[in-house]
Amino acid sequence: MIVRLNTDIAAGVLGLVFGAVLWFPRADIGRLSIIFPRAILLILTLISVALIVKGFIKPSGRQIEITGSPRRLVTVMVGFFLWWGLVEVLGFLLTTLIAFFALTWYLARVETVVTWQRMLMWSPIILALVGGFYLTFTEVLNVRLPTGLFF
Repeated sequence: MIVRLNTDIAAGVLGLVFGAVLWFPRADIGRLSIIFPRAILLILTLISVALIVKGFIKPSGRQIEITGSPRRLVTVMVGFFLWWGLVEVLGFLLTTLIAFFALTWYLARVETVVTWQRMLMWSPIILALVGGFYLTFTEVLNVRLPTGLFF
């Protein structure tokens, strides 16, 4: 699918939406802990506004080619929003494991039939990836991840 659009305005609007979603934190964060994220969001907002202004003053329309299935793209996007919503309920570790297994199965089945044996073969890689993310956030970056019902 080929789409012609003003990429400056599109990127600016996307940046503003992203900044608006992240502006209000979901949990109580200390006054000093929020300074850096809010500064980054302020810079993101300023750059987004500048892109939108540039898009109106000196428009630069480009052709964007989106390859693959739009249905798969929307399905994966919905899956990420589901993960984001469920992470508070089930916890980061369990929700991320479920999301990685589901994403791996969904995207791999485009090319071939995915059997249980194949998913078991991929399991150590998925477990290592999720475990690596978990340890990086909790031990290296000292970020408290949502625990939810289980982990």
